[in-house]
Amino acid sequence: MTDLQAKTTATGLRRLLKMLLLTLFVIAGTELSAQRRVTPVKTPEPGTTPKTERPRRIDRSKLVEMTDASGNTILVDTITGTEVKDTAMMAPPPKMIYPLLHEVTAGVNLWNPIMRAFGQSYGLGDVWAELSLHNRYFPYFAIGVDNCNDTPEESNFTFKTPVSPYFKIGASYNFFYNSNPDYKLQMGLRYGFTSYKWSVENVTVDEGYWDDPSHFSIMNQRSTSGYLEVTFGLKVKVFKNWSLGWNIIYHSLIHDTKSSYGEPMFIPGFGTRGSAVTGNFSLMYTFPINKKKTSEVNTVTEGDTQTELHD
Repeated sequence: MTDLQAKTTATGLRRLLKMLLLTLFVIAGTELSAQRRVTPVKTPEPGTTPKTERPRRIDRSKLVEMTDASGNTILVDTITGTEVKDTAMMAPPPKMIYPLLHEVTAGVNLWNPIMRAFGQSYGLGDVWAELSLHNRYFPYFAIGVDNCNDTPEESNFTFKTPVSPYFKIGASYNFFYNSNPDYKLQMGLRYGFTSYKWSVENVTVDEGYWDDPSHFSIMNQRSTSGYLEVTFGLKVKVFKNWSLGWNIIYHSLIHDTKSSYGEPMFIPGFGTRGSAVTGNFSLMYTFPINKKKTSEVNTVTEGDTQTELHD
């Protein structure tokens, strides 16, 4: 073998060795990369149940009990600061915390007497009572009397209604039923009924050749009316069992006796015809029936001192 052939053979061997080393490096790098990206998962053997990590149990004496905004008892680990709901203490808040027969409230409506002091020429007043059911529902009944003696401005007559009774029955709903019963925000629906007489006196009519006015009256007409009221009001305690209440009332006639002389201007308990909104201001006294709340309190057995705490 010549020197040239020997050098050629050595060069070929070196190139082959480099290629082998490069191939080994590529294979090794691929395997390392695959090992970094894939996490091996152990498949449980057939017929076996995979093991789960059991929650850690701690002594209740090492926890501090707190209540969150939802009323759930929260246990706080004083060492780790971990919070957890105590399922033994959890209970949905009761829908109504006051008893069925809670209290009775009686009131007197001062709206019309006050308005009369400011010049109103109709209306007297009523007394009413309502029963509190769970501090949420309030059946209502009222009885009152009204009269009218009014000569409207720029009119040629005087409308009169003698003292006449009226009745109202209905119910209201307290939006603050699980709060302090001394303060209420209520919306109600009522039906009013009255049977009364009315007269139109001193009707003046200018007629005739000499412009000589004539006068006539329409006396003792009888009517029966029914009307619906939607109320929205507040109740506020002022002293011991005494409270004040305000109502805004939207009302509408449901039925009314027809008359050949037209429609009466004033309806007892309703007010003047054509006024859709009126008010109510009452002084009231509350008679408690059952002050005890009916909310259920869940207790924990003294021997149960262990509580599960999940990280």
